Amino acid sequence: MIWFAWRQQRFQFVAATGLLTVYTALAFAARVDVEFATITQLFAGYLTVAVCMFWGAPLIARDFETGTHRLAWTQSVPRGRWLAGKLGVAAAGTLAAAGLLTALVTWVLPAGASDPGSWYHYESHGVVPLARVLFALTLGAALGALTRHTHIAMAVSVPLTGFVQLGGARSLREQVDLDYWALQCAEAGVYLAVAVALTAVTYLVVRRRS
Repeated sequence: MIWFAWRQQRFQFVAATGLLTVYTALAFAARVDVEFATITQLFAGYLTVAVCMFWGAPLIARDFETGTHRLAWTQSVPRGRWLAGKLGVAAAGTLAAAGLLTALVTWVLPAGASDPGSWYHYESHGVVPLARVLFALTLGAALGALTRHTHIAMAVSVPLTGFVQLGGARSLREQVDLDYWALQCAEAGVYLAVAVALTAVTYLVVRRRS
């Protein structure tokens, strides 16, 4: 299943590599000219939307559309193992991309180089970017399983991800009086809890699929 999931997700891995190449160029530019530093941090937030729309949404929906899920389920592969293989490979890829991106941004703006309380610094440093991409991946997968249509899942994923990232998380963050790392851990914990819940929803939908 790992090899099969990798074969299916090669395009996403290549696209993530290309995106990281662009971020690397921005990071080097920011080291030369500080004007690029804020741009680099702002672009870091787009990874969440890209993961949900282009990696999570097609993950399950595309198999339902093309009927390839039937091939896997009739080859002595339990549905849980099928889902675990696909989500596991995708999670490894998205976490690697988010980790490299966070490391790049941290290298551009080390501790003390900018205000940790600013939203663009907060959302591009620490553990929040890692937990957020897992949430985005599982949200896209759940939407794909529920709609069973790749394009519909991709279209719905954009406003939902934007609302959670820009509206819900940021507004709640402003109402909580915690220091930087305590707030990072709390928000990351919420993202991970929601990601587990979304994974459970996806599994239940897959189990009920005839």
